[in-house]
Amino acid sequence: NLGPRPEFNFESTPLVANGMLYSTAGTRRAVVALDAATGELKWVYSLDEGKRGLAAPRRISGRGLAYWTNGKEERIVYVTPGYMMIALDAKTGRPVPGFGKDGMVDLKQEMDQRMDPITGEVGLNAAPAVAGNTIIVGAAHMPGGAPKSRRNEKGFVRGYDVRTGKRLWIFHTI
Repeated sequence: NLGPRPEFNFESTPLVANGMLYSTAGTRRAVVALDAATGELKWVYSLDEGKRGLAAPRRISGRGLAYWTNGKEERIVYVTPGYMMIALDAKTGRPVPGFGKDGMVDLKQEMDQRMDPITGEVGLNAAPAVAGNTIIVGAAHMPGGAPKSRRNEKGFVRGYDVRTGKRLWIFHTI
């Protein structure tokens, strides 16, 4: 037995907040919200990324999502297989207006390097982290093996404002 293959790993760490269970699920890494007490489905959000999603280096795997609140607003933040960061209203499942463009931030942009938005080989295999009012996002490449060349996309780590989606900082890895 060789164990599970990473490209077919459907594991996601669910998150429970204010009586709701949130998780990613399925091949598009959709977000689902369930009543934690009854299991009743409250909402589902799924984004069809087309060719960008199909070309993603970490298409099926994903480790979940993050939660943020300031006591009034509640947000779910996650990253799609095509490397789009999305902020959803935790109560309705709708993208948050004012966060990035229509609730989304294209993580293949503002990377301080050139990258094809469809075929660029950067994705994410982890949940974004929220620290205070900052979302921290890493990067992942194709599982196993070596990069195609020394010019391969770099996996920089970045911090974003949780309210606006604006990039606050970037750490250039080697």
